[in-house]
Amino acid sequence: MLNLEPRSVQLQGTVSSKIAAIREVGNLLVKNRNIEPGYIDSMLGREKVANTYLGSGVAIPHGLPKDRDLIINTGVAVLQIPEGVEWNPGETVYLVIGIAARSDEHLEVLANLTRVLGDEDLIYQLSSTKSRQDIIEELSGSGEKRESRVAAGKKELPEFSKFVEATVTGSHGLHARPATNFVEVAKQYAADVHVGYNGHVVDGKSLVSLLQLGVEGGATIKIMAEGPDEDEVLQALSVAVASGLGDEEEEPPPAAVPSAVMAWEPKDVGKTIPGIAASPGLAIGTVRQFVHRRIVVEATAKDPVAEEKKMQKAIAEAQAELDQLYQEVKTRSGAGQAAIFRAHAEFLNDADLIDDTVAIIREGRSAGWAWQQMIKQRVEKMRAVDDEVIAARAVDLGDVGNRVLKLLAGVVADAPLCLMSLLFLWPRI
Repeated sequence: MLNLEPRSVQLQGTVSSKIAAIREVGNLLVKNRNIEPGYIDSMLGREKVANTYLGSGVAIPHGLPKDRDLIINTGVAVLQIPEGVEWNPGETVYLVIGIAARSDEHLEVLANLTRVLGDEDLIYQLSSTKSRQDIIEELSGSGEKRESRVAAGKKELPEFSKFVEATVTGSHGLHARPATNFVEVAKQYAADVHVGYNGHVVDGKSLVSLLQLGVEGGATIKIMAEGPDEDEVLQALSVAVASGLGDEEEEPPPAAVPSAVMAWEPKDVGKTIPGIAASPGLAIGTVRQFVHRRIVVEATAKDPVAEEKKMQKAIAEAQAELDQLYQEVKTRSGAGQAAIFRAHAEFLNDADLIDDTVAIIREGRSAGWAWQQMIKQRVEKMRAVDDEVIAARAVDLGDVGNRVLKLLAGVVADAPLCLMSLLFLWPRI
């Protein structure tokens, strides 16, 4: 974990230009022995090939990969500019977060940063606060405003006069599978559908919005509709919720193999992860997962119309891939095991996600950059939901987002990641 210290935060900064701001935050990193002075030129060089403006008055200047040998220790520095500085035409920055990263330690700060981007009031507070601790708490994730920030991130909608109340069955509540079924039923009707829970109202035809509500098992939701077939959709959704939305209880994981069978038992078990037996016997070794560590996309594009078409094509290709996966897994393991791919496909049908991405594209951004930002924002909002099962679906949203992003990306930089050393026990079958 990376500790952001008071000495790494400079308040009440006054600079005349973006270059001056980068030099100022770079000098903070030099002073704190994070970088060699030459790395500041690398940070300036980065601006010539990429836009480090994140939006909402925040920029994250950092150096080029080729200059990582100039980084002494991974670190982050924050320059607050209450009056703001022009980053690019039409972009004003109030918080400059300089990053020097030799490893992935800084990612926690960036993850927390994405949580605050959607809260303009919070950005304003941080850009004018006279307390370094306010900034440290928000960027380290220890601030007390997280709940209000999550609420602010939801797209609140009006309540309709026509409604029914329904109790969500199933121990895990409205998680991916039942939420997907709910959305599929709602989309069969022309009427608008809104769902209310715990003081929030969201689009009932948006899977992401439903998951962000964090509806628990046994909770009562308010289903509202307005449109030509509002009575019909309310009736259909009432029946669907009452019948469990296809959320059969998951089969319990296979019982652990008695130690006598294997003639071995671990001395210390921190966590057991059940798996599917592939072969009898015992194996001990280092587990390596090959993952896409970084997907590189251009920040800007000259032709918004072409970028929109590119995005739609990538989404269509991703949906075709997911449909094929669904059919293959359904044939092999049944509809229950394959249901996750239906949920993934439904993420790609989210009208708000597509509309928000198109809006950014029309501002001159590339389809890849716009899609990446929208997925990041939604993933962080979902992670903040106070329900482990629903928050875990952020992984699914990230996966399906990356599926599309890979189709849009110009360059994909891959690297094997060693996760941990594990010991596997397979029962003899």
